[in-house]
Amino acid sequence: MGWALWTFETLLAAGAAWALSAALLRERSTLERWMAALLFFAASLVTCVQGLGLIGQLTRLHLALAGLVLHGAMLAWAVRRAGVARLRSQLRADLGAPWRLLKDIHQRRELAAWALLPAVWGLLVSGLIAWCFPSWAWDVVWYHTPKTNYAVQTGSVLWVETSIWYVNGYPEAVELLSVWNVLLPRDTRLEDVSQLPFALLGAFAVAALCRRACASAALAASLGAMWVALPAVALQLHTTHADVAAGALFITAFYFLTERPWSPAARALTLLALGLYAGTKVTGLFHLALLSPVLLVRLLLALKGEPAMRRRRLGQTALAVVLLVWLGAPTYVENLARTGNPLWPARMRVLGRELAGPIAVEKLGTPAFFREEGAFSKMVSNWFAPEGLYWPDVRERAFGWLFPYLLLPALLWVGLCGVFRERFLRLSLLLLAGLAVLVPAAWWGRFTLGLPAAGLVALAVLHRQLRTPYLQTLLAAAAAFLSVASYAKASVGYQVLPTLGRPEVAGVSDDDRLRARMNWLWPGEAVRLREQELKPGDVVAYDSSTSFLGEYWTWDLRNRVEYVSHQGDSAAYLRKLRALRPRWVSVRRDSPAERLLLGQSGAFQRLFACPASDAVMYRVTRSDW
Repeated sequence: MGWALWTFETLLAAGAAWALSAALLRERSTLERWMAALLFFAASLVTCVQGLGLIGQLTRLHLALAGLVLHGAMLAWAVRRAGVARLRSQLRADLGAPWRLLKDIHQRRELAAWALLPAVWGLLVSGLIAWCFPSWAWDVVWYHTPKTNYAVQTGSVLWVETSIWYVNGYPEAVELLSVWNVLLPRDTRLEDVSQLPFALLGAFAVAALCRRACASAALAASLGAMWVALPAVALQLHTTHADVAAGALFITAFYFLTERPWSPAARALTLLALGLYAGTKVTGLFHLALLSPVLLVRLLLALKGEPAMRRRRLGQTALAVVLLVWLGAPTYVENLARTGNPLWPARMRVLGRELAGPIAVEKLGTPAFFREEGAFSKMVSNWFAPEGLYWPDVRERAFGWLFPYLLLPALLWVGLCGVFRERFLRLSLLLLAGLAVLVPAAWWGRFTLGLPAAGLVALAVLHRQLRTPYLQTLLAAAAAFLSVASYAKASVGYQVLPTLGRPEVAGVSDDDRLRARMNWLWPGEAVRLREQELKPGDVVAYDSSTSFLGEYWTWDLRNRVEYVSHQGDSAAYLRKLRALRPRWVSVRRDSPAERLLLGQSGAFQRLFACPASDAVMYRVTRSDW
């Protein structure tokens, strides 16, 4: 029943998003319609989850009804505007686009299209990993997964009481999409697939920029695929780290922002993408602030050029701004209301005023604009590092061999030539690259995914500039080789795959081997005990010694997880515990809380030590303590 509900609701959402894009963008290209459809899809799911969560009504029934109403209304409006016959004809045309692309690749003998293989494989293998394994990546189990799980547990997306600051303070659009994938089926197996649609969005946006640079459909699709095949993108797709989503939304917003002339549809889609971007990652707010003067100037010029339609265009723009605020602002508003700092938990000084927070902004990474000595050289050295340590959050050589040895030279050459011709297109690529690397911790490739996108578009410009078919073929072949080779080299970063397959030891499952390899996860025995003992509504209490909170929930989130801290008052601590009636209690090893539990006449039995932390788990053995 759960999977049938999720399938129906998700297909309805996807169909409604496509129909809306087809009705609104009838005269636009297929790429732009699919980009708009992905934006509408993500925005509608976030709207359902966030809207219910803000009023504390996020339940399975309410989410299903909200999705039915919203997506049904979107579909009905699209049908009324475009008509069934036109939508059916458009659907046939759009579904035939992949076959037309393959035909174009075959006719042109496009060698760059070999990059489609690692890109498609990366999407497939990421879905397989997400389905077969629990959330396992470091940051994901630490605070991304708890965000989703707390929303399902509490029926709310507001702050919870916890010792892990990032659970409350960080934007959470990707985690809200995970709530959709978890709450409807009541199963966590699809919790980590939320970034897969954004990989497609990023590829489409790069391809659309290449088409704007007059690349063929075959070459543009190939270059879009190269973005997906980058180690920093491909290795992260089976997690909820949110960098792929942020990068794709940034590139998409930039594409629509730089359209000439700036149509009403492009204005709305620019603001929609920026709203989702700000709601996904703090760098979205950073880029929104940097781009706001450009947005304002372009908007004023566009309205000035349409005096007869000014009132209508103002209404459309106002609606788009409302969507931007709705999708991007809630986390920052709540942070501001609770702490006086919209960027909590980061502590910083802004305009002479100290914004409170538990973590100094310097400890979160090198500051923006390369304000720390050596920040720029560290970024460049990481591009050319001789060897990368490949994990989902890959740091060194995050863009493989493709960017430093081909895309970067192409970007510099095309940008230099922009002084003499095609100034807007070529200089806009430098702007895209510059904006991408001005963020904090730019040395970490996953934070600057707009940079290789600019390089890929520059490669399309260089390909056209060469003119000679032989040189174009050599360039395409070199790009395909470096893309495929980079992906192959980085494929060791699929850290869970060596644990998938026929067990060497009887009785040892894939999950057991995963947990033996990732030493911050609970051991297999502890997980089996969790699944056997914890019944619906059972409470697992924890304190500030807990690091990887995602492990505290069962696979179907049937239990509850509650924070209880011993702050020197043993009587108050015991009162809180008794009020919760926990089944398991996690406390810091050798702490006053642990000694207090051991002093309760055998009411608490030690189960196991939680890896990579000071936490120890105890079972409550009787109710009269």
